[in-house]
Amino acid sequence: MPDSLRPSYPPPLLGRRRLLRTSVLALAAGALGAGTLGGCGGIALGGPEEYTPPPPGIDDLYRRDLLALLERAIAGAEALTSTSSGGDPALAADLTVLVAALPVQRRALLTGAEQEREVEASEDPDPEATTAPDPTDVPDDLPALLAVLVELRDLAADASRQVSGSLARATSALAAHSAWIALRLRTSSGTGEVPASPSAEDLVPRRDVPATDPPSIGAEEDYRSAIERAQQEEWYAGYVHEVLAARSEGEEREAHLARTELHRARAEQLAAVAEEDGAPMVVRQAVYALPGGQLDEAAAGTLPTTLSQGLLLDHLALTGAAPFERRPLSIAAALAEAELLAGRVDRMDPLPGLVAEDPPPADG
Repeated sequence: MPDSLRPSYPPPLLGRRRLLRTSVLALAAGALGAGTLGGCGGIALGGPEEYTPPPPGIDDLYRRDLLALLERAIAGAEALTSTSSGGDPALAADLTVLVAALPVQRRALLTGAEQEREVEASEDPDPEATTAPDPTDVPDDLPALLAVLVELRDLAADASRQVSGSLARATSALAAHSAWIALRLRTSSGTGEVPASPSAEDLVPRRDVPATDPPSIGAEEDYRSAIERAQQEEWYAGYVHEVLAARSEGEEREAHLARTELHRARAEQLAAVAEEDGAPMVVRQAVYALPGGQLDEAAAGTLPTTLSQGLLLDHLALTGAAPFERRPLSIAAALAEAELLAGRVDRMDPLPGLVAEDPPPADG
């Protein structure tokens, strides 16, 4: 897992925004002198045996493909921004947000060693060093850029189902932001297509995990607290939308009732999983406290957005803490909340709930 990420703020009830750190163990081989040791077999003279590195693990396989997609998206977004500077202000604003977010997301997927090499190359370039080739198949218009963003969204969601928990926290955040900005650009441009995000049923393992990969073992405390928090917030969201439905009419009322059913269905699914896994089960309450005791018009207008933003972070945290087979519900829920926010907010962190640290300065 790249070590360039840290939680954006300390967790309240749970460690939902804590990023598990991983380290890389480097192997060093010493030279053996000539001779024969009993029971050790022959020793080749003239140098050590050729070292064959282990095959890349599932994290690195997904990281490689996600970085390639990000390179294409960066090149396409920058080109489109420069050519559409005098166009529609809403489209220009969304492109500006995208151009700022993509490099942050790319840097977050780099390992510490990769970041250091890039910093060194930029500050003290080697004239004899080979430069990385420019990305191919760069999107040259809005529909093509949207297609790349959708591909990025879906690949990041697939990765979140199989990679280690610490990397899943970053890839699921990347998927959510891609879902959000793709819909924003579709609306502001009026062109292109954005297919629906994958559902929980769609999120199945798609790649063979190398046999050399160690199992990913997360902290049980994080998982228990994350799934408890998600249940609480889903039950609460269902209640709030029921209250809002009672004071609405027509299509608005039906929309709130649909959200009520959705949130309660998620809460029930999470409770069933918690029961199976021995985690805390949260029982639905008949009444929940509302901000200020009752909803005035201002609170009624802003609370649904606040709920979606909180649920997005809750499900991203649960994705990073949950066992592999328990992640699809929260991955899909995070994507759905991000898409809902596309019509409500014009800003979203490049990696919601996480902060990508600036690259380290080069030595010297």
